[in-house]
Amino acid sequence: MGLHFIHFADLHLGIENYGHIDPATGLHTRVQDFTANLCAIFDLAIEEEVDLVLFAGDAYKTCDPNPTHQREFASQLRRLQQANIPLVMVVGNHDMPAAFGKATSVDIFAALELNNTYVIRRPQLLRLDTRSGPLQIAGLPWPTRHLLRAHDDYKDLDQETINEQISQICAQQIEEFARQLDPDVPAVLTAHIAAAEATYSGSERTAVVGQDPTLLTSTLAHPAFDYVALGHVHKYQNLNPDGAPPVIYSGSPERITFGEERDEKGFSLVAVEQDGDSRRTLHEFIPTETRPFVTVQAEISAATEDPTEPVLAAIAAAPIKDAVVRVIYTLPATHISSIDLERVHQALAPAFHIAGILPRVAATERLRRTAITEDLGLREALDKYIENNPDLEEHCDVLRRYALDLEKELELFQPEEEES
Repeated sequence: MGLHFIHFADLHLGIENYGHIDPATGLHTRVQDFTANLCAIFDLAIEEEVDLVLFAGDAYKTCDPNPTHQREFASQLRRLQQANIPLVMVVGNHDMPAAFGKATSVDIFAALELNNTYVIRRPQLLRLDTRSGPLQIAGLPWPTRHLLRAHDDYKDLDQETINEQISQICAQQIEEFARQLDPDVPAVLTAHIAAAEATYSGSERTAVVGQDPTLLTSTLAHPAFDYVALGHVHKYQNLNPDGAPPVIYSGSPERITFGEERDEKGFSLVAVEQDGDSRRTLHEFIPTETRPFVTVQAEISAATEDPTEPVLAAIAAAPIKDAVVRVIYTLPATHISSIDLERVHQALAPAFHIAGILPRVAATERLRRTAITEDLGLREALDKYIENNPDLEEHCDVLRRYALDLEKELELFQPEEEES
């Protein structure tokens, strides 16, 4: 007999890129996608009669969600209430208000004092009596810089030093949690945090060491805990595959941008079992039925008589049905003819949404300057650009900081691209 629970994170309800308003409901179709996956998670929780659901942060797109998005989340939460399944929520960075003293996006659920609903806004150790026995939950919400800057000892420090201080404080807090635990009772650490060894998906290239406070896996994988439930990184992964406890990013349950085109999305189903005098933890990744994102690529040669045909052939070979699709076709600089957009749109009719039909001109000669390609990460591409422009060297630190911040905004809250 043991405890079993669901761990999920990074819902980001309210993202409305790549879709349209559904005339039957008045909801944006992408909001329906995100809500459907939240519903699927809670369906399994109710079907499996889990002992609790653990949400590791970032409920909404922003810290001030509109009433419609709040209603959709609350409607699903009510189902857990009716099934008498506890929900523990850790506040993430997108839940946090920009100004000190304002409420987070999920504080309303704590203010209503709903049964079996717990919001962890500050570091906190909970002990819950579940239907399968007691469970200890150590909660570490997103560490905000402005709280530290409010103290005189820290207010004049630069961002890198502030991040180092925050990481040290978080590590000390985990140690303090471990000292307070009852070793005879199962324990879970949940945190919305950036781990230094985490692998980021394409939409998170800007969430790199130096931008966010980071913790080492060795710090998170404290042996006092049976499972570590993380949020913030959208790609599912176990950072401690060869040891115990498992250190799991459940990933996000729905794709956000084309940077996550190849990522499988879902959540984690966890069991903590008593094995004689010891405990063991089993976990399983449960995929969700996410909206497909498909990039169709076509090459048009200078000898091609009808440049539309290679594009149509590439579309016919791609799984575009009900997918968010973008078409990228490459043609020589000397190619005068353009493709027939009407025929391309007809071929794309089975798609859910056309994000763009984008031409690219093939380079006619290799530049002698340092090459910058799409395969490069942002930091490496920026470094190469600065290398090509030596007069920018003295400004490199500022350029890196602003470029990373800008791409983070564009990737997460990317507006719809107009159809070509």
